[in-house]
Amino acid sequence: MKSYRVLALLPLAALLSACGDAKEATEGNFRSALQDDVGNMGPAVCLEAPAPRMPFVMDPRVVSQHPELADRAKRADALARAGLLEREDLSDGRQRYTLTREGRDLYAREDGLEQGGFCFGKVRIEGVDNFTPAQAIDGGYTVSHVRYSYKINDLPDWAEEDSLQKAYKGGLEGLDALQHKRAMMILTNNGWQTERRFAE
Repeated sequence: MKSYRVLALLPLAALLSACGDAKEATEGNFRSALQDDVGNMGPAVCLEAPAPRMPFVMDPRVVSQHPELADRAKRADALARAGLLEREDLSDGRQRYTLTREGRDLYAREDGLEQGGFCFGKVRIEGVDNFTPAQAIDGGYTVSHVRYSYKINDLPDWAEEDSLQKAYKGGLEGLDALQHKRAMMILTNNGWQTERRFAE
C-alpha cells in the first residue's frame, strides 16, 4: 500500500517521463532488454550425453582397448551417481544406461544434432557494467555496445557432484560465480533490443 501512496504524490510530468524513456540509452533499458532476450533463451548449461541415443550400452572391455572412449565411460558413471542415469550390469559384462525420471526431465536433443544433453539453469542479468553512447551506423541503425554481468540461477545440487565435475573437466566449475559478457544493442521503434533478438 505504501508504494501506491508514493506514486500518487509524484508529479504527472515525472510519471510521463518514466513511461516515455524506453528509447533512451540507459542502464535500466539495456538491462530489461538483455533479460528479455538472454534470460529467456532456455537452459543456460547443457552437458553433452555420453552417447548419441538413449538408452545406450557400454562394454568395459572395449573401453579398456580404446582410450578415446574413457571419457564417455567416466561421464556415464558420473551421471549415474548424480541420479540422471540408471546403470544396469548385464550378464555379458556390459553396462546398460537408461534415463531416470529426473534425467528425462532434463534431457534435450535439438533438431539436427546427433548428440543430446542434460540442460539446466537460467540466466539472470545482474547489472550493466558500462555501455557506449548511442551512435548511428551504416544502414540507418542506432547502436550501443554493452558490457553486462549475469549469474546462472536454479542450479541443481547434483551439479556440485565431484565426479561429475571431473568427468566434464571443469565444465561445471564457477557456474554460480558472477560472469561478464558483451552485447550490441540496437534501437528500434519499440525500444532497445539485442542484436540477436533484432535479427529474429
